[in-house]
Amino acid sequence: MGSPARVYDSGSGAREADGAVGAGTGPLHLYLLGGFRAERPHGVPPAARWPRPGARTLVKLLALAPGHQLHREHVMACCWPHAELGAALRNLRVALHTARHALEPELRPRAVSSYVVTDGTLLRLVPGAVLVDADRVESLAENALSQGGVPELAAAFAAFTGELLPEDRYAAWADARRTHLADLRATTGCALAGRHLADGDPARAAAVARRVLEQAPGDERARHLLMDASRHQGPHRKHTPPPDAREDAGREDTGLEAARVRLDWALTLDRAGRYDEAIDVLRQALAAYAPRGHGDARALAAARLAEVLARRHRPAEAHASLRAHAPGPAAPAEVGAAHHMARSMVLFYEGAYEAGLAAARTAEATLRTPPPSASASRAVPSPHSALLARALAQQAVCNGLLGRFDQATAPAEQALGAAEASGDPALLANALSVLRENARRAGDLAQALRHGRRALTLAEQAGRPTATAFERANLAELHLSLGESAEAERLARAAAELAEPFGGTVLAFALTALARVRTAADPDGAAALLDRAEHCAREGGHRQALDEVRAARAEWAAHGRSHH
Repeated sequence: MGSPARVYDSGSGAREADGAVGAGTGPLHLYLLGGFRAERPHGVPPAARWPRPGARTLVKLLALAPGHQLHREHVMACCWPHAELGAALRNLRVALHTARHALEPELRPRAVSSYVVTDGTLLRLVPGAVLVDADRVESLAENALSQGGVPELAAAFAAFTGELLPEDRYAAWADARRTHLADLRATTGCALAGRHLADGDPARAAAVARRVLEQAPGDERARHLLMDASRHQGPHRKHTPPPDAREDAGREDTGLEAARVRLDWALTLDRAGRYDEAIDVLRQALAAYAPRGHGDARALAAARLAEVLARRHRPAEAHASLRAHAPGPAAPAEVGAAHHMARSMVLFYEGAYEAGLAAARTAEATLRTPPPSASASRAVPSPHSALLARALAQQAVCNGLLGRFDQATAPAEQALGAAEASGDPALLANALSVLRENARRAGDLAQALRHGRRALTLAEQAGRPTATAFERANLAELHLSLGESAEAERLARAAAELAEPFGGTVLAFALTALARVRTAADPDGAAALLDRAEHCAREGGHRQALDEVRAARAEWAAHGRSHH
C-alpha cells in the first residue's frame, strides 16, 4: 500500500501544487443535494455522461470528505472493495483520468487538472477552485441556528433543496454526511416553525412543520410543533363559540391533524420496508378517526392498513380491516378506489389472481366514474393519477400471472402514463417494472434491460430498499439470460445483501435470482440458496415468490440432468 503516487497519477508527477490551476477555467460547482451534477459558469461545461461510474464516485467521495481530501486507500476501499491491490490501483488511475477530463473537457494530455490533484498518497479537490453545495447549506444552517432570526432560518431551510445523493442512498460511504444533513435540515425547520409560532403565525409554523415531516416523518419535534400550530389556528368563525366548544374544537383539530400526520408517516415507513412500525402507526390513525365519525378517512386508513398487513402475511386481518371500514356510497372516488385496490393487493399476495384482477378493474372503474355526490376531503390527499397507475399496473401483473400476456400490454402502457402524471418515482418504478416483465416475456431483452435499469434508478431515488432489491434481482436474471454472468452475479449478490434485513418475500426473490446465477458454477450452493428462498417465501406468504422458487428448482434439476 506504500506504492508511489506516480503509479496512478496519469503522468502528472508524484505531487501537484494546489495553485497549479489552468488559466481562465473558473470555479467548478459540485451539487450533491437532489442528485449529483457538476457545473462551470465559465469555460467548457463538464461532460454530461461519464463513461466510468468509479470516476463519478471518486469525485463524490472527495466532495463529501472533510477538507475535500482522502487517502487513496480510502478511495480504493470504497470504490473497489473486492479488487486486488494491483487491480485497484489501475482502476484508480483510470478513474482519476476520467474524472479530470469529465470535469475539464478541454484539459490537454498530461496537463495538471484545475480541480482534482494528488499530493503523495492524498487525493484532493483544489481549495477555492471547487465549490460544494452541501458545504454552503451546512454553513447557512449552522449560522442561522446560532445567531439568525426568521429571515436567516427561512433562507437556510430553503437551501436544503433535496436529499444528499439520492442515487447513492444505500452507499455506506455517504451515510454519515447524509444523516448529518438530514438532522440539520430537521433542526433548522423546527427552529423556523418554533419562531413562527412564537410570533403568532401558526399557519406558517404548521406549513414548515409539515415540510420537515415530509423527509423526517418520525421527527417528534416537528409533530409536536404541528399539533401546537393546529391547536393555535383553530377554526375561523364569525362568532366566538363558548370556551368549552373552543376547547373541544381545538382538541378535535389536533387529533385529526395528528391522524393525518400518521397516515403520511405510515406510507414512508411502508416504503422503507418497516412494515410492523407502519401497522402500529396506521392502527393509531384509525383509532383517532373512529370516535369522530370520519368515515372516508377511516376507509382510507383501513385500506392502507390492509395492504401492509398483506405484506406481513396477515391476510385474515387485512380482509377484516376492509370489511369493518368499507367506504359509503357517497365516498370520494379515490377513497373507493383505495379500498378496492387494497383488496386487490391482499388477493394478489394470496395467489387469487383472478379475484385480484377483478378488484383492480373495479378500482379503475371507480376512478373513471366518480359518484356525482362525491365531495372533497381533507383526509384524502392522493391524486387520481397515482391510484390509477397502481390499478392499471396491478391488472397487467395479474394478467401476466394468469398467462394472458396479450392482455397485459395495454394496461402496463397506460399505467406508465398515469405514473408519470403522478410525479411519484415509486409508482413510476412499479410501472416500468411491469413493462420490463412484458418485454422479457416477448423476448426483447434489450428493451427489458432499459426498463429495468430505469426502474432500479427510480426505486433507489424513492428510498424503497425492498423495491430496489427486487429490481436488482430481476436485472440479474436478465443479464444471466444474455450470458453476462459477472454482472448477473454482482447484481444478484447486491440484491441479497440489501434484502437480508427484511427477510420474507423480498429475500426469497433475491435468493432465487442468486441461485439461478450460481446453478452452473456451484449447483450445491445454488440448492442451499433455494432451500432458504423457499423458507422465506413461505414465511412471507407470497404465492408468486413460492412459484418462482419452484420454477428455479425445476431449472436446477434440468441443469443437473443435462450434465450427467
